[in-house]
Amino acid sequence: MNLGEAFRTALGEIRAHKLRSTLTLLGIILGTLSIVVMTSFLDGIVVAVWRGFADLGYDGVVYVVNREARDLREGALFTRSEGLQPRDVPILLARRELVTSAAPTVFDEEIVRRGSVERKARIQGVTAEYARVRDRSLAAGRFVSDSDERSFARVCVIGHRMRSRLFGSEDPLGKPVYVAGRPFTVIGVGRKLGNNFVNDDEFIEEMEGMYVPLSTLRKFYTGEDSPVSFIAVKTDRPEKLGALESEVVASLKIAHRGVQDFRVQNIAQEIVRARARVTDLIRNWKIVTGTIAGISLLVGGIGLMSVMLISIGERLYEIGLRKAIGASDAEVFAQFLLEAVILSLAGGVLGAAAGVAITKSAAGFFPAGLPIHLGGLATALAIAVLLGVLYGIYPALKASRMMPVDALRSAG
Repeated sequence: MNLGEAFRTALGEIRAHKLRSTLTLLGIILGTLSIVVMTSFLDGIVVAVWRGFADLGYDGVVYVVNREARDLREGALFTRSEGLQPRDVPILLARRELVTSAAPTVFDEEIVRRGSVERKARIQGVTAEYARVRDRSLAAGRFVSDSDERSFARVCVIGHRMRSRLFGSEDPLGKPVYVAGRPFTVIGVGRKLGNNFVNDDEFIEEMEGMYVPLSTLRKFYTGEDSPVSFIAVKTDRPEKLGALESEVVASLKIAHRGVQDFRVQNIAQEIVRARARVTDLIRNWKIVTGTIAGISLLVGGIGLMSVMLISIGERLYEIGLRKAIGASDAEVFAQFLLEAVILSLAGGVLGAAAGVAITKSAAGFFPAGLPIHLGGLATALAIAVLLGVLYGIYPALKASRMMPVDALRSAG
């Protein structure tokens, strides 16, 4: 029997016993469907989660913030320092060992108005380096530049949500908004940050607020001598965060005349730990869903073996006749093993097709979409073929070892 004949025989068996074949292959269908859906969903979730982490912009970043004096002695010492200032940045960069960039930042809250619409919003005074340190890109326009900083320019980059609330669908670039009564020109628009898997209040504040040049904010709103809210320090060697923290402390202690009126928040280390927890969680999901798929495939394989044994019982005359006219044991073995593989593969194809359909229909609910995992498809079909071989061996052996006389006599 050739491959084409075996294929036609297998399809004939499926057509002749539709309900039995469907129930038999249900386990294989569900198993392969689970593998395809599981791999695609997990890939989609993983992509969304890592994009959310990237939006946080904390990879390789530590924050230096002002610290309150803990007692009278420290209070007296702290009078020798003016707190964190923009001039600390050149000192941080002077060593060039681990610090690659630093961005001083000041927070303020003011009323932002355009026409009759006004909102209280967070105003963030930043330098051009902030976009690099926090890995910020824009949906439109440009970020604050060194020229804006030097000229105290009244320009702003508005957040994704502020744009919608002040301008709707109108292009805001080049148009004025008023910050506590002073006109600012919109030069850029931030992009949407975060997603359903990674989101926090910082994203909301940023998307509902605006960036302005640090010098402008200090000159017109917070005071030119006031300490900055924090300095974000970035390294391109995130594996050395401990050493980075030590370098920052050493540099700033010199700048502040030996006064440690600041503390370092190692946010990057927290992100590293969070990434490790998410990685463990994803691995556990893979184990659980893989186990469910494996059980379905195991049940499907047992069903496949059962239907093959039933099929052999119904085809004793055919087996006896074939062996009587010269078919060898190996040819009979190959025939039934091939039929088992084709039946299993048919279940695998149906399950994979259903998995692709489910994945595509659910892709719209994921911000990054759901990729069809080709590896998952190939794995599902390979497992289906493997099941056909493993669970088809015993029925095929049983058929091949039948004596022609016994088979014909049993067939009646």
